[in-house]
Amino acid sequence: MHSFLKAVTAVLMGFVLTGAAPSPVGSVKTIEGAVTIVRDNVAITATLGQQIFCRDTVKTEKNSRVGIVLRDDTTISLGGQSTLKLKDYVFQPKDKEFSLIVKMIKGTFVYLSGVMGKLAPDAIRLETPDSTIGIRGTRLLIQVKNP
Repeated sequence: MHSFLKAVTAVLMGFVLTGAAPSPVGSVKTIEGAVTIVRDNVAITATLGQQIFCRDTVKTEKNSRVGIVLRDDTTISLGGQSTLKLKDYVFQPKDKEFSLIVKMIKGTFVYLSGVMGKLAPDAIRLETPDSTIGIRGTRLLIQVKNP
């Protein structure tokens, strides 16, 4: 019995030391066609309402689209044959902590800023394979072509 309690305690301590499960930073609000989310190197078929987490990669197939809304109401839409990686997202207005880093790998993207764009526009960074875009406005369209 004593070794069983030790084993249970060790497992519980492992949960405490590794912290809580990551919180979702947004969700899929619109979807058309075939969309995949790659999380921890595992491909998941995206569905309406699907949660989005930091470090997720979202991919659309030909003639597909997806709309993602983040916790601060930032909206990112991807057109067909697009790939986007959500590298970082922090939205803690009470603590004045903000960060949005998105890598637009290929395809067509529409970005519409949310609350973070008003409170901390310098905390937003959109990356493409060849450049980084600082956000000062509220809406933009980006197309990233493969070389």
